[in-house]
Amino acid sequence: MAAIQHFDNVVIGAGAGLTAAYFAVQDKQSVALVTDRPAAIGGTCVNFGCIPTKTLIQSARAIDAIKSAADFGIHVDTTTIEVDFTRIMHDMRALRADNAKGARQWVADAMTPFYTRARFVGDKLLETEDGTRLTGERIFIASGARPSIPPIQGLQDAGYWTNEDVLELERQPASLIVVGGGYIGVELGYFFAALGTEVTLINPDAKLLAEDDDVRELFTREFGRRVTLVTGRATRVASTGSGKRVELESEDGETRHLEAEQILIATGRKPNTEHLDLAATGVRVDKGGAIRVDAALCTDHPHIYAYGDVIGRGMFKHTSSAEGELAYRNAQGESQRMDYHANPHAVFSEPEVAAVGLSEAECRSQSLDYRVAKLDYADVAKGKIVGAPAGFAKLLVENTSERILGCHIIGPHAALLIHEVVVAMNADGASVDTVRRAIHIHPSLSELVGTLFG
Repeated sequence: MAAIQHFDNVVIGAGAGLTAAYFAVQDKQSVALVTDRPAAIGGTCVNFGCIPTKTLIQSARAIDAIKSAADFGIHVDTTTIEVDFTRIMHDMRALRADNAKGARQWVADAMTPFYTRARFVGDKLLETEDGTRLTGERIFIASGARPSIPPIQGLQDAGYWTNEDVLELERQPASLIVVGGGYIGVELGYFFAALGTEVTLINPDAKLLAEDDDVRELFTREFGRRVTLVTGRATRVASTGSGKRVELESEDGETRHLEAEQILIATGRKPNTEHLDLAATGVRVDKGGAIRVDAALCTDHPHIYAYGDVIGRGMFKHTSSAEGELAYRNAQGESQRMDYHANPHAVFSEPEVAAVGLSEAECRSQSLDYRVAKLDYADVAKGKIVGAPAGFAKLLVENTSERILGCHIIGPHAALLIHEVVVAMNADGASVDTVRRAIHIHPSLSELVGTLFG
């Protein structure tokens, strides 16, 4: 049997895993990086998520700007708009490749990469597919997640797209059925609809997204102006001569059929844990396959940490980066606790959505004594200037302490506007006075937040 290779750190996963690897390299420690997707170093964000999808959405926003020009006295013949889909996709992939290139070179120069799948065969002991064995003083599991495909009859035979497949397209589909009303479904649905694809979105709930109820209601109404929304569950898929047919069932048992050229499955993501044989080293997972960790991001094994999508707590790049640094610091002997109370997120569809902290439903479920402040974009000067778009900011404050509990924004630049609240929620006491005392530029959309706190 070959000798066991020993490292200071073994990192499983070349997406979020690069965060722990980065700090280890800075500390001049040896790092073994294990990944079975060498072409996707940088992970979901760089290769299949944040970078490429937001690049596509930028094209959608450009089309929206052209179509709305008449609202500001600029008249354009919108019938002559031509979408160069091949160019849009090519530019996206070029930008993606440029972002990934540096990461690949850094891994090759600074670490010992193992481009293979590996599994645990003992306490902190990993074996690769070619029989190589390796171990480390500390092990970090950041193996990510993948699209979760529902067990719809006929789906595998008929064929479908995931968010990864979409990024390799050369030709724009004339029609598309999107199954799933989460952030992936509405972002890609928005992109295709803006470019002229006839989009139908199927969701089991009449309201889209997992957001505050007021946000969901407005988003569903506005998004429904762009795509056809259908409430129900897809039960069967079949190929037709010209595309795909989806059979779906509503809550009352009614069956209907929809047809489109292609189907996009966007029904969530599943942690990549089943091939790791975690039981061999004492690490446990929950019923969904996510690795169980404590507040320090330590697993049931004292020298094995896990973070990122694989723990299923917040599948966002900014979250996994914060987790990765904290996990590394704790593995070095520090004692930090991961705090998610001010962990923000955004949905880059149209309208844009951003949120941090608790929703109103969560405040009620926790029996908190709170109040609500709400302000429309049209209520501030800059909001009127940009066309008084449908949208608002909503603030939740604890009455007894004046502590900020949460904030929800739907409308233009929501992802930028939310950050003032994120910073305030991380300040000592997280008091509304942190924002209330700040002077906001006039006229600017930042006054939406400033006035909300006034």
